[in-house]
Amino acid sequence: MSSVTQVSSYAKYLGLVRNLTNGQNKVDTLSEQLTTGKKSTDLNAYGAETQKLLALRAELTQRESYVQNINTASPRVKATDTVLNSLEKIATDWQSSNLMPFQPGPATVTSPFNSNPDALKLTVNGDKSTFTQNARYTVTSTPSKDGVNGSFDVTVTDGLGGKTTRTINLKTVPPSDGGGYNFKIDGGPGGGAVLNLSFDQLTAASSSTFNVSWPQANDMRDRVEGALRDIQQLLNEQFGDRYLFAGSRYGTEPVGDLLAQPQSTRITLNGSMVNTDDYFEVSIDGKPFGYQVQPGDPKTVTFVASTLNSLIQSANPKLPIIASAANGVISLISEDQSQKFDVTARVQNSMSIDNSMTAPTTTQAATLPAPAGTGLKQIDSFALTGDGVDIGDTYEINVVVGDPDDPFNRKYYSEHPDEPEDLPPYQQYTIRYTVTEKDYNNGVTDVSKVADMLRAEFSKTSPVPPVTIDPAGNGSTIQLTSNSTMDPNHPSRVQQFSTSVRAVNGQIDNTISVATLPSQADALTDLPYVDPPDLPFYDSEYMSNRKNSKAWDKAAVTIDDGQTLTYGVTSDDRAFQKLVAAFRMAHVAASNPGKYEEYITKSRELMAQAKDEVRSVHSKVASDLATLEEKKTAHTTASATVVERIAGIEGIDETEVAARLRTSMNALEAAYTVAGQRQKLSLLNYIA
Repeated sequence: MSSVTQVSSYAKYLGLVRNLTNGQNKVDTLSEQLTTGKKSTDLNAYGAETQKLLALRAELTQRESYVQNINTASPRVKATDTVLNSLEKIATDWQSSNLMPFQPGPATVTSPFNSNPDALKLTVNGDKSTFTQNARYTVTSTPSKDGVNGSFDVTVTDGLGGKTTRTINLKTVPPSDGGGYNFKIDGGPGGGAVLNLSFDQLTAASSSTFNVSWPQANDMRDRVEGALRDIQQLLNEQFGDRYLFAGSRYGTEPVGDLLAQPQSTRITLNGSMVNTDDYFEVSIDGKPFGYQVQPGDPKTVTFVASTLNSLIQSANPKLPIIASAANGVISLISEDQSQKFDVTARVQNSMSIDNSMTAPTTTQAATLPAPAGTGLKQIDSFALTGDGVDIGDTYEINVVVGDPDDPFNRKYYSEHPDEPEDLPPYQQYTIRYTVTEKDYNNGVTDVSKVADMLRAEFSKTSPVPPVTIDPAGNGSTIQLTSNSTMDPNHPSRVQQFSTSVRAVNGQIDNTISVATLPSQADALTDLPYVDPPDLPFYDSEYMSNRKNSKAWDKAAVTIDDGQTLTYGVTSDDRAFQKLVAAFRMAHVAASNPGKYEEYITKSRELMAQAKDEVRSVHSKVASDLATLEEKKTAHTTASATVVERIAGIEGIDETEVAARLRTSMNALEAAYTVAGQRQKLSLLNYIA
C-alpha cells in the first residue's frame, strides 16, 4: 500500500476517534443539564449574564442566611412568649380576693395547757385580746420580788423576742382591765399584742402555754410560697442548653431563692428566774453551747441568756452569725441571706422537792366550861413534811367556822328551836405563804422555817380567825387552838372550827423557745441607676458578684440588610423585680397578721404595677416574634422570586434537552457500531 493511502486511512481512523469523543462529550453535557436543571455549572457559559447570575446567587444566599438566623431565634422568642404568658396570668390571677384576701381572717387560740393547775390555771379571752403574730405564748409565774407575799410576777413571752411582766395578787381587787388582766407584749415582731388573761388559780410558781394562729393568712402564705416557686421555675426555664432569662450567662441558672432574707432566729428563755444547777443548752448546726447555773450566779434568765450569748460569740471557728442578747432573749442573724442555720435548745431543770402537809387532826376536843365541864379548847394539829423547800412552793391553811351548807345556820336553828340564834355565820379564813427568792436566800430553806413564816402570815390575817396559832420556833408541826370552849347554849356543837391544809409545789421549770422570725418587708425605695445595674437579691450570683454585665445581655440577630433585632428578656428585668416584690410583700402580710392590711395594700399596688410592666415586656416579645415571622415570610417570598430569576438564566427546557440527549445517544451508538467494524485496524496495519 502506498504511503499516501496509508496516511489517508489513518486520518480516517483519527476522525472516527474524534467523532466518538465529541459524541460522548455531547451526551455527558446533555445528561448533566438534565440532572442539574442548569445549562451549565461553568459561569463562562453564561456570557453577558454572568454578573447578573452572581448577584442573584449572592442575594439568595443572604436571604437564606437571614431565614436561618430567624429560625434559630424564633423558637427562643416563642418559648419566652409562653413563659411571659404564664407570668402575666399569675400576676392577673393574684389580684383576686380569693387568692389574696383583704383581711387575714380570725385568729385561732388553743386552750391553755396548764402544767400545774393547782398552782396556775388561766384562760384566754380572745375577744378582748389583740394578737399580732402566729406565736406560742408561755405564761410563767414566780414569787414577786417586790410585792407582798402571795403576789406573783407573771411573765408572758411570745417566743419571737417579745415579753412582758406584771405583778398580780388574786387577793386584791383586779384592776379595771375590762375583765381579766391585760398583758402588752413589748419587743420583736409580735410587739403590741395585748393578751387578756383570767386566772382561776395563781397560788404558786408554774407555767402555761397556748398557741395563736391565723388559718386563712397561713393558707395564703403557703400559696404565695408556691407562686414564688412557680415564678422561680419559669425564670429558670431552659431552651436547649441555654437558660432563656440568663442573659449571656448561657449555662448559669439565673434565679435563686425568691424569698431569700438573712435568717433571724430568737431563742427565748421563758420566765424571769432560774435555779442553781439548772442547765441551759443551745445548739447551732449541731455545735452545743451550754451553761449550768452556779450558786453565786444571778438567778435571772437575763444572766443566763447573756452567758450563752458570750459562748456563741467566742466560738472557734467563728460562726457566720451575728449574736446578741437582751432581756432573756438571744438573737441570731445570719451574716448573709444565703446562709441558713439550724437551732435547737433544751433545759435540764434542777431537782425539785416534793413537799406536802399532813392531814389536820383534832388532838384536843373542846369541852364545856366549869363547873359542868373541864373547859378545854379545841386544838388541831398538822405538820409540814419534806427534806427542803423550793422557791415558789406555797403552803395554805384554811380555817372554817360554821357549815358551808348552812351558811346562816337556819337549818340548825330549825332543828334546835330551843337554842338561841346567836351562832356566827359561816366564815372561811385562809392563811397562805409562798417561798420567795428573797426569803430562800435569807434561810427559809426547810419546812420548819416555812412553818414559822406561816405563823407570821397568820398574824397578818384580816379579819382575824377565831383561833390562835402556836408561836414561832415550834418546828414544822403547827397547832391551832380555838379562842373559846364549847358554848353551853349550843352543847351539840362540839367542833369549834375545822381545818384543812395543802401544799402546792411550785415548779420553776424553765423552758426555752426557738423561733425563726417571719419575713420582713423590703424597703420600697428607688435605687440610683448605675450601668450595669446591680444584680437583684434573688440572682444566683448576687452573693459572689453584685455586678455582672452578662446578666443584662440580650441576644441580637440580623434579620435583614441593615436591620438587627435585639430580643429576649433577662431575669433581672425591672418588671420581674416588681413582680417578685409584690409577692414578697404578700408573704410579709400573711406572715405578720397584725399589719396584714397595711402590707396587703402595698402588695396589691405592686401587683397591679407588675402586671402592667410584665404585659409591656410581653408586648415587646410578641412584637419581636411578629417581626421575625414577618421577615421570614418576606425573605421566603423574595427568595422564591430570586430562584425563579436564576432559573430563567440557568434553567433548561427538560423536554428539549431530553430529545437532544436521545438524538446524541443514537448518533454515539451508531459511531460506536462503525468503530466496532474497524476494531481490527491498527497503526501497524496501515503502515504495512
